[in-house]
Amino acid sequence: MNTFTYFRIEKSTPTYIISTSNYVKHMELDRYRQGFIVYTDASALMIGDGTTTHLIAGNSVQRGYKEGVGAEARFYNIKGFAQISEKLIVVVDWGNHCMRLIDRTSDNTSLFSGQCKSRGYQDGRPGQFNSPRSVVIDQKNKNQLLITDRFNKAVRTVDVMSQDVGTFVKSDSLDSINSITQEEKSGDLYVTTYVAVYRITYTQRTISRISGGSGYRDSTLLDSLFYDPHALIFIKPHTLLVADRGNNKLRLLDMKSDKVTTLHDSNSLSSPTSLLLTNNSLYVGQNMKIILYKCEYIT
Repeated sequence: MNTFTYFRIEKSTPTYIISTSNYVKHMELDRYRQGFIVYTDASALMIGDGTTTHLIAGNSVQRGYKEGVGAEARFYNIKGFAQISEKLIVVVDWGNHCMRLIDRTSDNTSLFSGQCKSRGYQDGRPGQFNSPRSVVIDQKNKNQLLITDRFNKAVRTVDVMSQDVGTFVKSDSLDSINSITQEEKSGDLYVTTYVAVYRITYTQRTISRISGGSGYRDSTLLDSLFYDPHALIFIKPHTLLVADRGNNKLRLLDMKSDKVTTLHDSNSLSSPTSLLLTNNSLYVGQNMKIILYKCEYIT
C-alpha cells in the first residue's frame, strides 16, 4: 500500500477511467451535470463519468478559431477553464491568446476577454494576453478571475461582469508560468513555472520562490528540484500536492515541515499535468488518459 502523509491510496495500481487524445491540462467536477468531470482534451472541452464521454465544445484533433455551437466551435488549445456558474464556463484558449465563454444550456461559444489571434500585453477592455495558461476564480473576490499569462510573465485579472483585464502581478521571476491555485483563507496564490513553485501574497503582492530548481530531488523546500511542474492543489492547509510532469511524479510540498517528498512513482504515470481531489478520490490527468486512485485520509 502506498502511503501519503495525510491520506493513503487503497490500491497500489490506479483505475483507468477515461481515454483522451492528448494531455489533460485541467479538470473539475461538473457543476452542470452531476456525476461527471469536465476536462480538457487538446482543443476540445469534454465531460465524462468513467463510462461515457460527451463533447461540450471544440474538436480534439482540429484546432483553429471559430465561434459556434458544440462541435462547430474551434479552439487552438484549451489549457484551463473555470466554471463561473452552473451554466457558464470561461475557457483559456492558449494559442488564440484569449478567453472564451461557453454557455452550457446551448453549448454556444463566444469571446469573453482578450483579442483572439492577437497576442500582446494590454490592460482594459478587451485587453491582450500572450499565451494564457490557467485560470481560477479569486476566492477573495468571486467576481474576479486570476489567469497565468505565460509569456507576459504575469498573473492577470478579468472582471467577470465587465470583462476588464488587469494585472495582479508581473515579474521576470514568473518566466514560463504554468498553473495557479489559491489558499482560501489568506488568498495567497501559488504558481508553478518551468522548474519551481512560487508564492504570491494576496495583500502585498510580493513574490517568493518556495521550492524548486531544475532536476529531481526530494529535500527541503528550497533545495528540492522539479522538472516542468504543472497542476498544484491544497490537500490541507500548508500542504500542496504537485504534478511534476517532467519527472512523472506526484510531489508533496509540506510548508510546515519544510519538506518535499515524492508521493507516488508508479510506472503508470505518464506526464501528469492535472489533479482533482474530491472526498476519497484522486484523479490524475496525464498524457492520453485520466486515472483514478481511491484514497482514505489518515491522521
